[in-house]
Amino acid sequence: MVRMLDLDRHADCPLWAAMASSDVPWTGMHYACLNVLSVYCKVFDRKEIYDLIVRKTCQSCKCPREAHAIYQQQTTSVHERLGFKVVSPADSGVEPRDLGYTWVPAGVRASSRVNRYFEQLPEEKVPRLGSEGARWREQQIAYQLPKQDLSLEHCRHLEVQHEASFEDFVTARNEIALDIAYIKDAPYDEHCAQCENEISAGDLVVAAPKFVESVMWHPKCFTCSTCNELLVDLTYCVHDDKVYCERHYAEMLKPRCTGCDEVSARSQIHHQIV
Repeated sequence: MVRMLDLDRHADCPLWAAMASSDVPWTGMHYACLNVLSVYCKVFDRKEIYDLIVRKTCQSCKCPREAHAIYQQQTTSVHERLGFKVVSPADSGVEPRDLGYTWVPAGVRASSRVNRYFEQLPEEKVPRLGSEGARWREQQIAYQLPKQDLSLEHCRHLEVQHEASFEDFVTARNEIALDIAYIKDAPYDEHCAQCENEISAGDLVVAAPKFVESVMWHPKCFTCSTCNELLVDLTYCVHDDKVYCERHYAEMLKPRCTGCDEVSARSQIHHQIV
């Protein structure tokens, strides 16, 4: 079982300064595999930091990067990460931590409705404070919403001549595809857009502003069409009337480097041809 680090004991560890170095291009540099860090407290040189954090797998434990137990200094705000200022269609008006969670969905204004929503999700993915679900959420924010996909300032390997193309991609995605869903009561009987099972009037459902009102999902069914993972904090991209996490939406349109985890400025179709 992975144990969390005693952060006070590690406060002066040179690891933190090394991870903040511009020599580490992956924006997940503030995450580290605890399988390694809980065993070794030593001075890592820059090459070791790069191999440990940037590569697809840890060089010591060989676990996939997306499977790491991770530490983050503070809970990530998806709205800040995306650059969104307003929750659509309306803020929940609820402080998540007051209810014992790291996040609550938009569209719910009472603790009973928040609990009713989370009761429909797998227990291990409910973001209660200090729980496995909270760690799952932080992990999925980093995986589903890679910062290098969201902003040019987080790209380290993009060639100057491709910067305009990348920014055009980001602008088009943000305006056309990217949004945050919300929770509402189903206004009438309908069928779930994912599993096609019945939704009854009054059921708590997920609604997405990029779709017409009649399109609804059971909370457990609002998942990425590629990885089938719950869409973290109800953040989604739409493509051909299907929902995706931002990572897999981008990969349908752009090839991704397995080393630095950045998408190319070229289109996926062009990449396949050449």
